[in-house]
Amino acid sequence: MSAVTAPGCTEQGVAQAVYTCYDLLGIAPECGITDLTDGKYIDDRNDHAAYLTAQCRQAEYLLDQVRCRPGTRLLDIGCGYGRILEHAARRGAQPVGITVSPRQVAYCHARGLTVHKLNYRHLFGCGSNGNWQGAYDALVANGSLEHFVQAADAAAGRTHAIYEEMFAICRRLLAANGRFVTTAIHFREIGQFDPREIIKGRQAHPRGSPNYQFALLEESFGGWYPEPGQLERCAATYFTLVEEEDGTHDYHLTSEYWLRQFKSRLLFSPRVWRALARKWWSHPHAFTEMLRCQLWDQSWAWQFRPPAPMRLLRQTWLAR
Repeated sequence: MSAVTAPGCTEQGVAQAVYTCYDLLGIAPECGITDLTDGKYIDDRNDHAAYLTAQCRQAEYLLDQVRCRPGTRLLDIGCGYGRILEHAARRGAQPVGITVSPRQVAYCHARGLTVHKLNYRHLFGCGSNGNWQGAYDALVANGSLEHFVQAADAAAGRTHAIYEEMFAICRRLLAANGRFVTTAIHFREIGQFDPREIIKGRQAHPRGSPNYQFALLEESFGGWYPEPGQLERCAATYFTLVEEEDGTHDYHLTSEYWLRQFKSRLLFSPRVWRALARKWWSHPHAFTEMLRCQLWDQSWAWQFRPPAPMRLLRQTWLAR
């Protein structure tokens, strides 16, 4: 995000790389992947059945954390293709999702889900429709906050302010005693990467080096990760951290499944070939970089391969 307060009723604050990556990742459903976050595994078995079970288990875990039950008013911030919303609806809750991706909105609407194309930073002000103040009992941000800060923000020292603003907005959304659950990739160490080096791009670093891999991830997906303890510090005025779980190995298994699935469909599915051709035509440079990130350098999977340079944390927050 380019500023702490987005001026005007626009989508300013969402990096173009984020829009582009969501458009390119529209290929995922063609590959049998309808969610872009981790699963929750019980062992190292990682076939198709284990993957689907892990996805369901993760959704149920997140909903348990926010005490989702019949009648719960739930907002999924960055709802993707609606997996959490579907699980919440089965519990008898009242789920609503927001996303900046028109493709994801259309996909969710086709499945009968209530989803709005909206940046969370515009929920209050900018002529936003609806009364959002205290409107929800539970919030979910499942893998979305990784996009909220960009490397340029980190280089300019805006990271803390953006996360603090996020928690302030989320607190306004919640009723008394509301809960907020997040899943987010974190850097493993404080100061692990210098954002001024990362924004130079992957070409500025030796291929395969940590700076190369993370620069390629930043170029392809748009985003900067929180450091250990950073979210807790930024949330302190608004939320108390009541539970934390490390899901790094789960994301490792999920990412390796995605890689195998994509390779298989790339080899044998004409439908995927046609979809890839359309993506290349619309975003030739970004498409090439995404393939490099996912297939050639495998930067996404690199994050979680032991010894994993990143961590996936599931964190549960209680409103103050």
